[in-house]
Amino acid sequence: MAKADLHLHTTYSDGRFTPSELVDAAVLAGLRAIALTDHDHTGGLPEARLRARNYRLEVISGVEINTVWQERELHVLGYCIDETLDWWVDLLATQRQARERRMERFVQRLQDQDVPVTMADVRRHAGHGALGRPHLAQALVENGVVSSEQQAFVQWLSYGSTAYVPREGMSPVEAIQAIRKAGGVASIAHPKGLPLEEGNLIETLIEAGLGALEVVHPSQPPVLREYYRSMAEHYGLLWTGGTDDHGPKGGRPARIGSDSVPYAVVDALKARAG
Repeated sequence: MAKADLHLHTTYSDGRFTPSELVDAAVLAGLRAIALTDHDHTGGLPEARLRARNYRLEVISGVEINTVWQERELHVLGYCIDETLDWWVDLLATQRQARERRMERFVQRLQDQDVPVTMADVRRHAGHGALGRPHLAQALVENGVVSSEQQAFVQWLSYGSTAYVPREGMSPVEAIQAIRKAGGVASIAHPKGLPLEEGNLIETLIEAGLGALEVVHPSQPPVLREYYRSMAEHYGLLWTGGTDDHGPKGGRPARIGSDSVPYAVVDALKARAG
């Protein structure tokens, strides 16, 4: 059965693979289709599509928009979007500028606590990608502040730590509406832990144009996958899934394709897009 991995990251956000390397890995995993879902960035799509011409692999346009809902993060995946639209390009550029400001505040708070790290250190790890906490974690490891990226998050970068900076940016409603305007389908990423059925949140997101839920994700065991699949069916939503892979890390190999969905999911997304 043809399969797809619809949640993947590259060096255009916090992934370790370039778009070309990701395509090669997807082919080795035997996938029929992938979606690049970099955080607030669609810049890796042209390279991935060019590389995929050498294979029988379909590259679906995608994105993962980091939004803020009641002082917590809620990630919205977008599929089958027209990433060439001028207003869309500007929208994601604004999101990345907010990331830049947040990272500057992170670095300043760390420096105020005599932690040796600079924005140049962070940018060296981010390259041309959207800045994120994983890049700062890598810089802290490189500078000998912590022994692992996990320790960096626990000690310095997570909510409640002395260096933590709240995210700013779009609301999930705004992100969903933008994805729909760009012709795409919006899906809530890794909904585990989100109170979707409290306070009419799920109904609010559906009213904004939500089209799917991410059912298959490494953080969600079989019982939760069945729960979210039932929720999607109840509300007339599609379901999506993927590995949320960021490439090889800490001695662990890439897991592309280890959590996949039938290619029929791609067909369903295409049918609902536009």
